[in-house]
Formats: sequence, C-alpha cells, structure tokens
Amino acid sequence: MTPTPFPHPLDPARFQGTVDGRPTALYLLRNARGMVVAITNLGAKVLQIVVPDRHGMLDDVALGYDQLADVLSGSPSMGAFVGRYAGRIGGARFTLNGREHRLTPNAGAHCIHGGPRGARHRAFDAAQPDAQTLVLRHRFVTAEDDFPGTLDLQLTYRLSDDNALVLEHEATALDEPGPASFTSHIYFNLDGVREGQRIDSHVLQVPAHEVLATGMDGIATGGRVSLDGHAHDLRQPQRLGALSDIDLSYLLPSHAPGTLRQCAQMHSETSGRTLGVWTTEPLLQVYTAGQLGAAAKPDLGKWGVPHRPRAAVCLEPQHFPNAPNCPELPQNIVAPGQPYRATTVYQFGVRA
Repeated sequence: MTPTPFPHPLDPARFQGTVDGRPTALYLLRNARGMVVAITNLGAKVLQIVVPDRHGMLDDVALGYDQLADVLSGSPSMGAFVGRYAGRIGGARFTLNGREHRLTPNAGAHCIHGGPRGARHRAFDAAQPDAQTLVLRHRFVTAEDDFPGTLDLQLTYRLSDDNALVLEHEATALDEPGPASFTSHIYFNLDGVREGQRIDSHVLQVPAHEVLATGMDGIATGGRVSLDGHAHDLRQPQRLGALSDIDLSYLLPSHAPGTLRQCAQMHSETSGRTLGVWTTEPLLQVYTAGQLGAAAKPDLGKWGVPHRPRAAVCLEPQHFPNAPNCPELPQNIVAPGQPYRATTVYQFGVRA
C-alpha cells in the first residue's frame, strides 16, 4: 500500500473511546515553527512527530498508529512511556527489605516494562493547558501491577519553539518504598514513515564506555562489559546500516544528579534531519528494532504501513534493568518523601 504523503495529521476523533472504563483521546502539540507532536493518553504514547528535513519539507518521523483500535491491538511499546519499571526483571520477582515480590510474567518467565498492567496499557488522566504542553497523571497500585506501594506519576510533554520535545516526570510514593524506572519508547525514523524505509542511513553516537552484561533472555546480570573492541562501540559515529541489531544498555558517564547531559546524537545522511538526546538518567537503552513486526500477524501502522525490522531506532534513557535483582547495580527506590524526578529532551534539527 502506498502511504498518503505528509502533511496528513492524525485525527483525534479516531482515538475517542474507553479503556478499563477511562476515556481515551489524542492530543496535538504545535509550535510556531510548524512542528507537530501527537500523543494519546493511552500509555502516554507519542504516535506522530512532524519536523522538516534539510529542504524544509515536513514529514512524520515517529512510527505509530492512526486509530485507537490499532493502538490496542498493536505493539504495546510503540511510542509509550513505560513503567513502573523499564526493561526486564528476571524471573518476574525480586526481594526488597527481606520481602519477596512476585510480578506477573509477560516476557516468557520474566516481567518487562511494568508487566501486563504497566503504564503502556493504562489510560492516563490528561490536561492540555496550552498548545505546546500536555500533562498526564496516573496512580499505580499494588493490586493492579504487583509492585510494592502506591505511586503517583505526573508526566509533562512540552514542545519548545526550537523543535525540542521535553519530557519531565515525577513519581511520588504515597505509602511504602518500591523500585521504579520510567522511559520513553518512541520509535524514530528520521527519513519518515514509509513502507520499506529502514534506518540504514542513520548515523548514531553515544558517549558510553560500557554496556550492561546480560545473560539468558537478555536479563542484566549486574556485570559490565567494556566497549573497547566491541562491535557496537558508539563513541565514534557509526552508520547503523553497517552494524548488526542493537539492544544494549549503555552506561552513561557519571554526572551530578539531576543535571542534563547529552547521551546521544543521531542524523540521517538521506534527509539531513538530526536528533540530539539529553537526559538526567544514568543509562541509555539503544534498540534498533530488529524484532519489530516479527509476529505472524502483520503489525500495520499509520496509513497501513507495516512495521518491519529495523524500520526505526529507540533511544530510551532510564535506570538499570533488573537492578532489583542485582545489588551491585545502582538502585532507584522511591520512598515517601523522596520523589523520583527525571528529564529527557529530544531535540530535532537539520544539517546540510
């Protein structure tokens, strides 16, 4: 199927419905330079990002869906803000303060991205105070996702006039402490959403000297692996078309807590679009979507475009996967009176 060329903004009417008795909707953020970001409150998912290329031509650079039914039946991570714990927790269990917590497995024997009742599947409360801001809220409770304690999350998407999408979140524990790690799972293709479009022309750089060691099923073991001589050393810019699939946790250089620093720089040789990523988080998960669309049933995105392997790349700042089972890794335990705050910035631009 030949996709409809952009401009073709998503229609909010196609996202009206209910999930678990809560209303769903689509919200459009626009800035003075013509950038558009479309977000549904279901999973706080970013489904469309419209930015210009080196010739000033607008195009959609985020994979996603164009109606609620497809969001519900498609990949749950597509564009989502995932939690309460990003990545895999081995064996779907962990022990905190001498008490074992058993989670619901949703990735073989393991729990991934908060489990089957995680943020990806929940309809957030939403408010749009102005054309460039969306505020989303959700309360996580043990009875739904098995994680300890009640946790309130406030997530703000803010679109700046210099074409940056800023994500700020604050998670507050109301009763008992528990682990938390949130991240954005946007699928980027700087050449636009087209059938057969791959990320081969994308060039990526990440200033990390180590990645997390993983064992069976990609579960972090607590160890670290040097990138010296590694096939996926991204300290120098690497063309993704020359590399095998990547699904690695890059350990970012140490920095003062709460301060932003750049964790990735990417550009497309084809379109000239650039994407810089800044974060306060300690780790960047890089995923080149090698498993995208691997299911027997085709996963059709906007305009009927099928989602295929390596059609996008995800750049996901977060805390340490499986840390609750790895005492040697830094822990992120959110306790009453000790909120978890983080900021991530996706800055778009162009180069000649």
